[in-house]
Amino acid sequence: MNESSQPAGALEIGERGYVHSRFGAVIGPEFIQGADWKLFADSWNSLSRDGYMSDGGTYRERRYSEFSHDAAQGRTALLPHVPYSQTKEINYLNGGIERHFDPFERHVAESPVLNAVFQWCADILARTTGTANWKVQSFQNRILARSTEAGQPTPEGIHRDGVDFVLTLLVGRESVDGGTSALYDARTRECRAEVLLTEPGEFLFADDEKMVHGVTPLTPAHPGGRGHRDVLIAMFTRADG
Repeated sequence: MNESSQPAGALEIGERGYVHSRFGAVIGPEFIQGADWKLFADSWNSLSRDGYMSDGGTYRERRYSEFSHDAAQGRTALLPHVPYSQTKEINYLNGGIERHFDPFERHVAESPVLNAVFQWCADILARTTGTANWKVQSFQNRILARSTEAGQPTPEGIHRDGVDFVLTLLVGRESVDGGTSALYDARTRECRAEVLLTEPGEFLFADDEKMVHGVTPLTPAHPGGRGHRDVLIAMFTRADG
C-alpha cells in the first residue's frame, strides 16, 4: 500500500508512534452527536470507586472489561469477566495483585460507539502491523477533582501499560483544570507530545512499546468546587493465532 492510500492515522502511529485526533474527524461528526454517544457517555455516571489505590486516593472510579476484536469482520466480542492485573515491574504502585472491578454494563459492552472505536483502531493496526485480531482490555475511568484531593489520572507516574497499543479517548470533562497528557520516547525519555484533551471524542492512540506516557493532576476549576474527567482506555494486544 502506498502512502497516499493509507488511512488517516496509519502513517502517524507507524512512523511517529502516536496519533492525536478526534473521532468526529476520522469517523464523522455524527459520531458524538447522536443518541448512541449520549447513552455511552451517560454510563460514566454509574462507575464504582477504585478500592485498590495504594496511595490511599479516593479520586478514581472505574469499570473494566475485556474484548476480542476482529478487524476483518468489524466485530467486537465481550470476553468472560476476569480481574485486571499488572506486574510490579509495569506498575509499581498498584501492580502485583488481581484487581476486581465491575464489568461494563451490557448496553456499553454492546454499544455501536464502542465497536466503532475499536474498529477504527484495529483497522489502523491491521494496516500498520498486518495483525487483524486483537485482545482489548478496556477501562471506563472517571477521575474526580476536589478541593480536598487532587485527581491523579496516572498515579504511578510516567509509565507504559505493558501492552502493544493504548487508546485514551476523552468522553467528557467538567469543571477541572489540568489533565495534560504527555508522550515520551520510551528509549530516550524525550518528550514527543503534550496534549490537553478537551473535546468529547478527542483521543490519543499510542504505540506502548515506543512511547511511555503520563497525565498531569486534575484540580477543581473553581475554589472549593469539584469536577471530573471521563476517559475510555483501550489497551490492544495481538491475539494468539
